Amino acid sequence: MPIVLENVSYIYQKDTPFEVAAIKDLSLKIKSGEFVGLIGHTGSGKSTLIQHFNGLLMPTSGQVTVDEIALLPKSKALKTVRQKVGLVFQYPEHQLFEETVALDIGYGPKAMGLSEEEVDKKVRWAMKMVDMDYKKFKDASPFGLSGGEKRRVAIAGVLAMQPKYLILDEPTAGLDPRARDEILQQIKRLNEKGLAVVLVSHSMDDVARLVHRLIVINQGSIVFDDAARLVFGKARELQDLGLDIPSVMKLMIRLKERGLPVRADVLTVEEAKEEIERVLANA
Repeated sequence: MPIVLENVSYIYQKDTPFEVAAIKDLSLKIKSGEFVGLIGHTGSGKSTLIQHFNGLLMPTSGQVTVDEIALLPKSKALKTVRQKVGLVFQYPEHQLFEETVALDIGYGPKAMGLSEEEVDKKVRWAMKMVDMDYKKFKDASPFGLSGGEKRRVAIAGVLAMQPKYLILDEPTAGLDPRARDEILQQIKRLNEKGLAVVLVSHSMDDVARLVHRLIVINQGSIVFDDAARLVFGKARELQDLGLDIPSVMKLMIRLKERGLPVRADVLTVEEAKEEIERVLANA
C-alpha cells in the first residue's frame, strides 16, 4: 500500500499579505519498495512536499494517506504514520544529542515504551543496516565521530523505528567523496532489502546511479514523473527549469554529436563503458 497525495496544496502564511503557495494541487503515489528521486531547483517545493509524507505539514487543501491511514491534524494515527515514514533532514547529525551512539539510535524505540532488550535489538539491527560495528561504536560519543559516521548514526536513529518508507533530504550534503559514496551505497542496499526510498538531491549523477523513478517539481507542481532514463532524456526541458543532466549523459551526447554511433540515454559510467566497447567492437 502506498503513500498517496491527492490534490494537495500548501500555502505558507495563509490569509496574510505574505502568503506563498509552495505546493499547488499536487497528486502522486509512492509505492512500497520503490526508489524514487525528487529533484527541482531551490524553492521549487521539494522540502515542503516531503514533510507532507508523514504529517509534519498538513495540506492547506487536499488529502494525504499512508497505507490507507488518513493524515489529519492532532490524529492519534500520526504516531503510527511517523513510525512507518522515516524522514531524514539535511545535516541530520545536527540533531544528535545523546552521550553515546547507542543511546542516540535507541532514543526513538525507547520513547515508544519498548523494553531495554527490545531497544537494544533495534539498535543493533539499525547499526548493522548502516554498516557500523556495534561493539566499536555503541559507547562512543556521537560528537567525536567523522562527518560520514555522524550521518550514519542519524540515519540509524530513523531506521531503528523500522520504517516502511525512508525519505532523505540531501543525505550527502557536506560530506567528502568517500563518505558520500558510502552513504549512497548503504541507501541502495536498504532499498534492495525492500525499504521504499525517496531521495531528494541536487546531484544528478547520484540520482542517475540510484533511482528507478524520477519526479521533477517546479514552482510547486510536478513537471515530470517517469523512469529516470526517460526524464533525463528531456535534457533541454530540464535545462529550461534550471536543472542539469548526469555528467555521463553529457559525454555520450557529445560523442554522438561527433559521429560516434552511441546511445545518448546512458546514465552511469558502467553503462557508458559497455556502450563505447560495443561501438568500438563493431567499428
